[in-house]
Amino acid sequence: MSVDATTVRAARLRAQHLREPSLPDLPTAVGHLLAVQGQELRPTLWGLSRRLTPAAPTGEQAALATLDDGALLRTHVLRPTWHLVRPDDARWLLELTGTRVARTMASTEKQWGLGDPAAAIDAVAEEVASGARTRAELRAVLVARGLVAPDAPGITVTQILMHAELRCVVISGPTADGHHTYASFDERVPPGYGPLGSRFDRESAVLELWRRYLPGRAYATTKDLGQWSGLTLSELRAGLAVLLDAGEAVTVPGADGLDGLELVSTPAVHDATARPATVGTAGAAPSGPVVDLLCAYDELLASYRETRGILSDPRAPEPGRVGAFVHGVAVDGLLTARWRWPAQPPRDGEIEIQWHREPTLEERAAVRHAATVLAAYRDGAVAG
Repeated sequence: MSVDATTVRAARLRAQHLREPSLPDLPTAVGHLLAVQGQELRPTLWGLSRRLTPAAPTGEQAALATLDDGALLRTHVLRPTWHLVRPDDARWLLELTGTRVARTMASTEKQWGLGDPAAAIDAVAEEVASGARTRAELRAVLVARGLVAPDAPGITVTQILMHAELRCVVISGPTADGHHTYASFDERVPPGYGPLGSRFDRESAVLELWRRYLPGRAYATTKDLGQWSGLTLSELRAGLAVLLDAGEAVTVPGADGLDGLELVSTPAVHDATARPATVGTAGAAPSGPVVDLLCAYDELLASYRETRGILSDPRAPEPGRVGAFVHGVAVDGLLTARWRWPAQPPRDGEIEIQWHREPTLEERAAVRHAATVLAAYRDGAVAG
């Protein structure tokens, strides 16, 4: 049985829990998706909150506290950008993808003439051994030790700290006076390799990657996972072959809107595609269009590259990025506008938005309702 773009889009919304949200807390939501791109931290946490059961505790400050207490960690993994991960997934994901991330960084380092960071990483490790430190504090230590020039550009320290993350020396610590900190990796991450046990095995890690990626993505191509994970297609295809032989994955051809691409899914997800969704997005209006105020890097967008186009609204060609309007507004699962993250909780259901086409009155009302839910989340109230 082939699947068309409409079916795949609905299955993804449900698999990502943007429909029928039922996850109990943010760590569970991140674990369901395995890793969540998170350089836009507050919008990312907001997007994750949309996947939680309406009965779950909610609010921006509570969400931020999950990073302070270490229930969620933030580091550079998979690709050279921030991701949120659970502590028990941090070590094996870094072991699996860290070398390729470092290789990607090499071109930037060559361009800036950055040298071997080993001595600087050792200094960072020594400093965080006695407690978490801010970026500014670590830079001051590196300058004092003559490892970074006083007038060195910011990218110098950025690259050193990224390498320290990739080598499992540091990871995100609790905030200090509103500033991100770096803490000792081993103090925040449990020993061993999480689901792989006490020993890292690369083939097992690739299988685990597939097993964890698919249930939260519904349908994807090998190239989608390749872009998301940073691994080579040959390595991913070898892992997929094992899962197909074991009956843990299925492949189906894509029909209308998918150009015949071979899609991968789990048997359970594929069998459930005919089941209609019964509950909308968390906090959705009881009737009318369903609006998702998506972070620019929401996993509904970042999880896919080859097949991301099924979210495009055929009536609204998506323009390039426009200023600070980087986040996406999906109306019934189609990207129809861009919005700007408000500095303060939006009042009276108003957010700054750029439509790609003229919206209906019902769509405007649905956006106002979504903005009201966002305001409740920012205020720490129950976003019902």
